[in-house]
Amino acid sequence: MTIQQLEYVIALDTYRHFVTAAEKCFVTQPTITIQVKKLEDEIGFLIFDKSKSPFKPSDLGEVFILKAKVILHEVKELKNMVNVELDNLEGEYRMAVIPTISSYLIPLISGSFSKKYPNTILKIQEMESDQIIMALQKKEIDLGILVTPLNEPFIREIKLYNEPFIFYGQEDSFEKEKNSISAAEIEKLDNIWLLENGHCFRKQVLNICGNTDNNKNIQFQSGSIEALKRMVDNYGGYTLVPEMAINNTDKGSILHFNEPKPIREVSLVTHHTFSKDVLIDALRLEILDKTPKEFEKNERFIKINWR
Repeated sequence: MTIQQLEYVIALDTYRHFVTAAEKCFVTQPTITIQVKKLEDEIGFLIFDKSKSPFKPSDLGEVFILKAKVILHEVKELKNMVNVELDNLEGEYRMAVIPTISSYLIPLISGSFSKKYPNTILKIQEMESDQIIMALQKKEIDLGILVTPLNEPFIREIKLYNEPFIFYGQEDSFEKEKNSISAAEIEKLDNIWLLENGHCFRKQVLNICGNTDNNKNIQFQSGSIEALKRMVDNYGGYTLVPEMAINNTDKGSILHFNEPKPIREVSLVTHHTFSKDVLIDALRLEILDKTPKEFEKNERFIKINWR
């Protein structure tokens, strides 16, 4: 059994196509076929069930592939420790960010980070919180940015900032003299637009608003905060958004919350075995440099958990 064979297996599981997997591994299709066959002969069972199209892992194959991913991740970590100094940022890293953060944070930091660290490759993708936790556990990603605390024993949390919630309504929907709102006032409203089920931000809003009755004749489910704002602009009602989602192109009116303000704690998270503290520090400093300084202040607030 070789590391190369494990890489071929992971490629086949990813692409479910021998030619594509071979291209991604920079080998010929016969090479990957022969090597996987040798591996199956050695371990005594078929990793892939080729009787179906597209082929898929056998039951034992799924277990084997999961373990192979962990092994390859550990090999990568070992190479990082042996081949480069721990204070060297060069390399390729995988990071996942929840959608209600990525849309507003990643565009702020990507340009400046890439200029400062041209030899550091960050492969960033959007994932929901549960997916990030699972991917970290399986070591399919190196880093995540989401709402904490998670209270997962295998995850290390590095707090970044506290982001306040903002109440968003149609233009001129608030009295001119009104400039703030309380959670108690929101609980009386029944025309609040929410993200669709599965988004942690929906759960955070419900923690503030309580159970909102949806008595609108238009039932709209969306995974986009921007879409919710446009629904408010054109159809009425209200929604809650993170403060970084407010920009000068918005047509609606906003209200800040009375103190103690509801906030969400945003953190950078890794598996406890991740060794690149220098990357964590670089990302943290870049993010804090680009986010509002008041997010770091210790004002009176109520922390809204995502679960």
